[in-house]
Amino acid sequence: VLREHPLSSLLATRPSPDLWRALGGFFSDERLQQLFGRYATYVGSSPLSTPATLMLIAHVELDGVWLVDGGMHRLARTMADLGQQLGVDLHLNTHVSEVLVKNRKAVGVRLDDGTALTADAVVFNGDTQAIATGQLGESASSAVTLRPNRQRALSAFTWCIKGQASGFDLDHHNVFFESNYPSEFNTIFETRQVPSKPTVYVCAQDRGPAGNRNKAERFLMLVNAPANGDNRTWSTDEVNHIRDNALAVLDRCGLTLSFRDEECVATTPTDWHSRFPGSGGSLYGSASHGLWSSFTRSGARSRLKGLYLSGGSVHPGPGVPMATLSGRLAARTLLSDII
Repeated sequence: VLREHPLSSLLATRPSPDLWRALGGFFSDERLQQLFGRYATYVGSSPLSTPATLMLIAHVELDGVWLVDGGMHRLARTMADLGQQLGVDLHLNTHVSEVLVKNRKAVGVRLDDGTALTADAVVFNGDTQAIATGQLGESASSAVTLRPNRQRALSAFTWCIKGQASGFDLDHHNVFFESNYPSEFNTIFETRQVPSKPTVYVCAQDRGPAGNRNKAERFLMLVNAPANGDNRTWSTDEVNHIRDNALAVLDRCGLTLSFRDEECVATTPTDWHSRFPGSGGSLYGSASHGLWSSFTRSGARSRLKGLYLSGGSVHPGPGVPMATLSGRLAARTLLSDII
């Protein structure tokens, strides 16, 4: 790498200082610092701790943001259809209790009902901490490194809403900022609490080129939260209080979302943890904090022969494009080992 790219070129990518300080050198208006610092959350991290290299994300988005025709679930459906065309058997809503290991090699999986499915290799697409904490059997637990909980990336509270918006026109993607951005991330990562005045993301799903706007629209509202869903639960009153704080931020910005409680479905860090065991509700694996964080993620080949890794908690990182690349890397590595 150094032969092709001199050290000066590598340093120009700004691995240090952190993103927030680097942006402060470009912008005197803290609102612009907030706007471009938001890109740290794309990898579940704080702009106060991520390398300034993440400024590159803004340049990528200069060409626009892609929308999947038919919604994000269409991508999963299309991949499933393609797999079935190639002879893949899908076992939906099926819990795996154990990775089967024989002679220090992964040889299949055991389902919750006791059924054993043997295989030449196993590809795991969940948070690697489910393996490390023994949730897929003690025999496989040493296949990856156990990650301290403090290194977890962001979780979130989300609300799927059917309602109406008033005040001003929304785009498909909308972000509403509060004034003290550093305080928000210190609250999440240091005190492990949900900010009382959070930054709020609203996806107006029926706005934009692919939208089908009716009187009642679909909205996704999100606020960042600590990934402590494995040791904390929230009552309905607490979740509603967090929701009301988010709505208050929108109101201060001039937007009102109107809906009935029965048409608002909340998802908490505890819910995310139940969907992605071992994660604590982290949506991005480990946080990209510090100069070397990107190099500490597991690669496609685990320490257990025959067990391969993909998904947002491994290299190259979180997000649909990165997770897709991780799947390709896992497939390529598996094939190179078998053939």
